[in-house]
Amino acid sequence: MSSKDGVRAASDPLAGIKSSDRKKKFNWTADPWVVIGTVEYGGDRTMVSTVERVILDADVSQYPGFEKRLLKVATSKSCTECGYGFICRLLGLIGSDVSVDALKDNLLSKSESICHMSRVVIENVGSAKALAALKAAQPQVKGREKIGIAGAIKQMS
Repeated sequence: MSSKDGVRAASDPLAGIKSSDRKKKFNWTADPWVVIGTVEYGGDRTMVSTVERVILDADVSQYPGFEKRLLKVATSKSCTECGYGFICRLLGLIGSDVSVDALKDNLLSKSESICHMSRVVIENVGSAKALAALKAAQPQVKGREKIGIAGAIKQMS
């Protein structure tokens, strides 16, 4: 099959796209702030490293904007558990009461991992609002996360 016939292989990601639109697809660039929420275990961590480097090299005055972007991805339905973990790790560095408000409901998640990662972010914020969120969730959680929340409360009190 020659390239002159205009037929593209079925596995080609540009198959079925008009030739005039193909150039637009080549110019599309992934947004690392969105991609980190879709990372799977064992997947490519390039975008995570990129966002992490941006945050670590940033001025503190930029943190609220970064926090807002991270929380938007963390609360989206397309966010994977692995992606949520990376986002929480970054929020643990820059999070504020805004993160507490956005993540406190996840302290009651059925997923122990989501519950744990949310608790770590909230615990790292360390504010009165964070302490109140942990105290409110403690009677409703069970198992290891109940112990984790109790330890966080003890440490913050």
